[in-house]
Amino acid sequence: MKIGRNLALTLVCILLGIILSWQFRSINDNQKVAALENKRVEDLKTDLLNEQKKREELEKRNRELVETNSKFESAKYDVDKFTETLTDELKKAKMVAGLVDVKGKGVVLTLNNKGFRYVSATNLLDLVNELRAAEVRAITINDERIVAMSEIREAGNYVMINGRRLSPPFVVKAIGDQDKLFYSLKMVGGMLEELQNNLNVTLERVDNVVIPKVRDDGTVIKYDLMTPKD
Repeated sequence: MKIGRNLALTLVCILLGIILSWQFRSINDNQKVAALENKRVEDLKTDLLNEQKKREELEKRNRELVETNSKFESAKYDVDKFTETLTDELKKAKMVAGLVDVKGKGVVLTLNNKGFRYVSATNLLDLVNELRAAEVRAITINDERIVAMSEIREAGNYVMINGRRLSPPFVVKAIGDQDKLFYSLKMVGGMLEELQNNLNVTLERVDNVVIPKVRDDGTVIKYDLMTPKD
C-alpha cells in the first residue's frame, strides 16, 4: 500500500514537472515571438523614417532643379542673365567637387593615439562615412580635402590620403548642419563613443570652419584617359 502511494506521488510529480516544463517553454517562446515582433515594428519604423527622409531630400533636389531650369528658361533671351545663372551653377559645381576653398559652420574632431592603440585608416574611413551619412558638405583630414577620388589607406606607420603620408594627430574638419553632425557623432553607442574606447578623441562645434580646395596637381583629380560623352 505504501509502495503504491509512493509510486502515485512520483507519477504526479513527474506529470507536474512535464506540465511546468511545457508552460515555461511556451512562455519563453511567446516572449521570443513578442520580442521579434517588436523588433520588426522598430525596424519598419526606422525604414519608414529613412524613406520619408529620402523622399524629402529628393523633393528638395527636384525643387532646386526646377528653379534652376526656370532661371535658364527666363534667361535664354538675355545674354547677361544667362551668363550670370551659368556662373552661379559653375560655382556650385566647383564647391561640390572640392575645387574651391569653402567655409561655414560645422565640427572639428582631433584623433590621436592612446597608449599602444593607433589611429588607423579604418578609423578615418568609418568617420568619413558617418559624416557623409549626416549630410556633410565638405571634409578635410589634416587639410587634405576629401573628394570622390580621395584614397584613405594604411602605409606602414602612416596613413595615405590624396597621395600624402600623414600621421597622428589627425584633425578632421567638416562643414554641414552643425547640430546634425554633432548629434550624429555624439549619439549613445555612436561613432564618437566607439572611437573614444580606443583613441584620444575630441569633438567641438566651430562656427567658422575653413576647408581648402583639393590639390589640382594631377595627383588627386585625374582627367586623362577619358573624354566627355557626346
